[in-house]
Amino acid sequence: MDILYQQNNLVLRSARLADCALLAAELRRLDREELAASCGGADVRKLLESFYRVSVKCVFLQYQNHPAALFGLAPEVWLGRRACVWLLTGKSVEKIPKSFFRAARTLLKNALNEYEELYNFVDERYLAARRFVERLGGVFDGSFVTAGGVKFLRFTFRRKEYGRNC
Repeated sequence: MDILYQQNNLVLRSARLADCALLAAELRRLDREELAASCGGADVRKLLESFYRVSVKCVFLQYQNHPAALFGLAPEVWLGRRACVWLLTGKSVEKIPKSFFRAARTLLKNALNEYEELYNFVDERYLAARRFVERLGGVFDGSFVTAGGVKFLRFTFRRKEYGRNC
């Protein structure tokens, strides 16, 4: 097991395929609703497994042996400059808001060392997720897609020097 950080009851480690089933069983309601709208009500465990499989990097956060979050990076093309960043959370994440934010900020910083731009879409109804993206430095560009009758807002994270040397 590749442990990236461990202190008290918090463990951040490289994810394994089996972690998808653990998180699916404890996924927060709003994360579940976002997946249902964006993916047409597909089986959550199978969706998480598909996200895991297309990701070049996937990290699992546990708190008191309960799944707190699963984070992944899926590049558009091999050796590309952009990647889709994704994050889904379990119920236990609500008990560790500061630690969760610090972990997400560190993972994001490391991802931006590898990719110039990270992007994804967030369910417009999921206000906590939108605030989280903005707090981490993400920018909503005003574009969106509609899936399942729900508007999904596009956001990006960019390196500070992005665009200077292109």
